[in-house]
Amino acid sequence: MTISRHLCSLAVPLLLLQGCAGAPAEPPKIERISAGQLEATLPPPVAALPLEQLVTLTREGLSAEALIARIVESGSRYRLSASRIVELAHEGVPLRVLDHLVAAERTRIFDELAADATRRETVCHERIAQELQMCRNQFGPMWFPNQQPFINCIPSPPGSLYWRCL
Repeated sequence: MTISRHLCSLAVPLLLLQGCAGAPAEPPKIERISAGQLEATLPPPVAALPLEQLVTLTREGLSAEALIARIVESGSRYRLSASRIVELAHEGVPLRVLDHLVAAERTRIFDELAADATRRETVCHERIAQELQMCRNQFGPMWFPNQQPFINCIPSPPGSLYWRCL
């Protein structure tokens, strides 16, 4: 009888430890955006200075700096395919102008992505702040007489939805 009692006294802690040693929490998934979704979120390019006019101005002998200045002044934005860039180069548009067109669009896309990441992180931090405030509302100062209020109000454990902002 003592052997079975000892086995039972060992079995219970082992079962509890086995539950603790289960699979670790999965890391939060990073939401990826596809090229199609990115294209849908970006505003369409506005070409106040049409590409045909750019080619005409090039043939009239306008310098690359003057062309770039006109593009910037007009606020024109272009989303060009590789084949269209090659066509423009064959039509005589200076490479410096083409580089400017591509770099301006790339910068605008990166700025949009950075703004979106900032918005997502702001929302995440707001959720964490809400979670902490809800915890603080549940536990009043009477629960913590040692001037360490809200010691139990830490962010959610690793693997939870709002553990960190990605």
